[in-house]
Amino acid sequence: MKTNETSFYANFSVRQLMQQSETASWFKSDLLGGGGGGNQSRIRRTGSGETNFNSHKSDNFAFRPTSDESLDEARLFSALKLSVERALNDNGAQITDSGSTGPGDFYFAYVLQGVSGRVELSGQRGVAGYCHITAALTETGS
Repeated sequence: MKTNETSFYANFSVRQLMQQSETASWFKSDLLGGGGGGNQSRIRRTGSGETNFNSHKSDNFAFRPTSDESLDEARLFSALKLSVERALNDNGAQITDSGSTGPGDFYFAYVLQGVSGRVELSGQRGVAGYCHITAALTETGS
């Protein structure tokens, strides 16, 4: 049985966000790369024959800022937030909620094609000056 995730969900990539936003100039060849952390979908058929789904996936990306440049976390996440908001708008999503608990994270809740979703991004410094960006996406619908 097929789930009904949106194209935003299916095509979401932190690597792509990083490469397409103004942040692309902040790193060169010091990429650890990234890639999914998994994708889970649960499908439930109700007694009335209606099918509901709940899908979750994670994605990540790691990079080291270019030499001698300290990472401005607030600027990085401001650029990423703008990129995610544009991607949601370009896909026709209605943003229903958004927020942040600090300079290194944000989230958007949205409705797109009758599907409710949430995308969250957060970041942290790692060893050897690398920065790790992690995303979690959830979509539910029928």
